[in-house]
Amino acid sequence: MISKLKKISLFFNIDDEQLKEISNYTTIKTYNKQEIIFYEGEKDKYFYGIIYGQVLMYDVDLKGNVIPKNQFGCGDIFGLISQIQNRPYCLSAISESESQIIKIDYSKFQKHISNPPFSDRIIKMLSNQIMQELEFNKLQKFDATKRVIYTLLNFPQKFVRKKKYLLAKELGMSAETLSRILSKLKNEGIICYCEKSIKVTDYEKLKEYIT
Repeated sequence: MISKLKKISLFFNIDDEQLKEISNYTTIKTYNKQEIIFYEGEKDKYFYGIIYGQVLMYDVDLKGNVIPKNQFGCGDIFGLISQIQNRPYCLSAISESESQIIKIDYSKFQKHISNPPFSDRIIKMLSNQIMQELEFNKLQKFDATKRVIYTLLNFPQKFVRKKKYLLAKELGMSAETLSRILSKLKNEGIICYCEKSIKVTDYEKLKEYIT
């Protein structure tokens, strides 16, 4: 279990004695593709870390449509904010691929969060999430093309192995509109497709679209 915990960013370079203690209230589960990890509104005592695989955090609108919010990969943790605030999970979580995930009992881990290095890492993680949310909210003032370009420049991780229809929903446009914009950028030599991911090849030309 200690070797598994070391794969999670929150536990990098933590001494084995502490990890051994934490492993006593940690379990591992392998989730299948499209298997629900938890639903919005559930109240539980666990937060999670990803050993391998991808997890999507999402909301659902009044019509039942999925609204992607955050995507997490190897080494990331999720579900911690709800535990710190002692509230139900505010989003649902689903495994986008086969994923091996650790579950940590927050009620027993809680004693560590006020002490370095955990306190510093958690503060940094929460600050980064808030800043990303604020930056991503700026997309509302852009048209469709500028929304895609702004995201490519500031949130390139959203274009890594993410299904287009989910990304389109997150950007507030149809999948057809997103495909059309990406095709245009590809034809102009600004982006390229590489192993199911989208990479920018000409940042200067891309920036010209929003300057």
